[in-house]
Amino acid sequence: MDFRQEAFLRAVTARFQLITVTLVAAVGFAILGAIVYRAVFHPLSKYPGPFLAKFTNLYSAWHAWKGDIHLDIYRCHQKYGNRVRYAPNRLIINTDGALRDIYGHHSNVVKFRNYEVLSKQAANLLTLRDKTQHGRRRRVISQAFSENSLRIFEPKILSRVDRFCDLMRRGNEPSKDRVPAGHWTGPIDMAHAFNNLAFDIMTSVSFDSEFDTMGSPEYRYAMQAIEDSNVRLGVLIQAPELNFAKMDRKLFPKALVGRYKFVKFIRMVLAKRLGATKTASRDIFSFLQQCKDPTTGKELSTAELSTETATFIVAGADTSSTSMSAVSHYLTGSSSCYRRVVEEVRSTFLSVDEIRMGPKLNSCAFLRACIDESLRMSPPGGSALWREVEDGGALIDGTFIPERTEIAVGVYSIHHSPAYYNDPFCYDPDRWYRPADSKGARNESSRLPYMPFSVGARSCVGKPLAIAQIMIVFARLIWEFDLRRADSDFDWMEKDCTPTEYALRDHLTAWKEGPILSIRPRFSD
Repeated sequence: MDFRQEAFLRAVTARFQLITVTLVAAVGFAILGAIVYRAVFHPLSKYPGPFLAKFTNLYSAWHAWKGDIHLDIYRCHQKYGNRVRYAPNRLIINTDGALRDIYGHHSNVVKFRNYEVLSKQAANLLTLRDKTQHGRRRRVISQAFSENSLRIFEPKILSRVDRFCDLMRRGNEPSKDRVPAGHWTGPIDMAHAFNNLAFDIMTSVSFDSEFDTMGSPEYRYAMQAIEDSNVRLGVLIQAPELNFAKMDRKLFPKALVGRYKFVKFIRMVLAKRLGATKTASRDIFSFLQQCKDPTTGKELSTAELSTETATFIVAGADTSSTSMSAVSHYLTGSSSCYRRVVEEVRSTFLSVDEIRMGPKLNSCAFLRACIDESLRMSPPGGSALWREVEDGGALIDGTFIPERTEIAVGVYSIHHSPAYYNDPFCYDPDRWYRPADSKGARNESSRLPYMPFSVGARSCVGKPLAIAQIMIVFARLIWEFDLRRADSDFDWMEKDCTPTEYALRDHLTAWKEGPILSIRPRFSD
């Protein structure tokens, strides 16, 4: 190599080194600048919160991955107060005033942009940000959940509940004989049983599909696929930057397999359902095909129908199964509540055929109070329901919040706030109980912050269906069976006991286990 070539290589190397050092320095200064801005100059810098949360979304993403984000938000409020900075641009407020101002009908906020990761192909009622489009979609879909519509779907619900009760007589093992009246079954994992029941109800009601996951394992993979996939989605909602360079694919390979399996399952269901005529079945899908927006007269497109009914399966099945698991945990952990529910249900209905939607079921006020209290203590979605403040900012519970700030109330946290609930970790259905023949509001419900189904314009449109399912299931269980914890004494009802809290892991949908119960049929076949 001659002198000129060597000099050229040295010059190129020096230039490359200079560019590299400059780029590294620029990135370093940018990171340092972002850190200083977020720590000192950001509009939320005056609010306390976890140290790492000031600088990165990865703090909340970590807890989303662990499944304890709802508990961490509660702990943060205990440590830092009612206003907590939970990410660089996110504020959570643990007050009733914030609940009204954020989720009320006239609030100057819009749906959190990060929810779009849940439905990238076509926006659904859960992810739509545009308020006009959301209002149009909700007006159409809400028609499927009116009282008249639910009565159309009721035979499907009752058919699945019949199947469920038959399996309970067999100890939830289809191949076994029915247990005789007066004898206890072996241990039954009620979370597993309720998962299958809720999935079968929602697929039947939504698509007129009978998968019988209660009796056969063939399609249970779809439920596991939902759980696996939602671990990734829950993290991406908190930290969408993990999508960069497809990092999420390396971090959550099991979740991607789950997503693929569920998408394949939904496509199979939709292909079958779309091949039928509009009037071929009385299910939610066919009902929505015929519904029109009462204001504009427009119908839902096929893409909108598909994404909405798929969402019903995921959200509806999880909400119902988690709620039923929680109710069974609390009732079999509180002898006094169990005795009151037994007395109420068995004195209301003369036969199992009477247990259906209507005045008699609605008159079971203490059963409904037990359900409401279970949903307070163990809400299926207990973390924060995020919103983004729109142009001009918003006044939230007396505090001005600048535009583009992401803001929320933690469901689990507000449900366990001693400012609103006396002894918040005590299971007390009397908070909500109002006898069926009394007038006026329930004891405290009109003034307590309560949002297991959210509130306002974006509250859960399927709440009437979920409550109807849970009421029917527990009225049937209490009327047909005696219940007890599998490890309990036979005389547990004579003891005064208080249930511990039913623990959930929050991955968008709830991961749960138990309670493990034994069941005793009251009547012979």
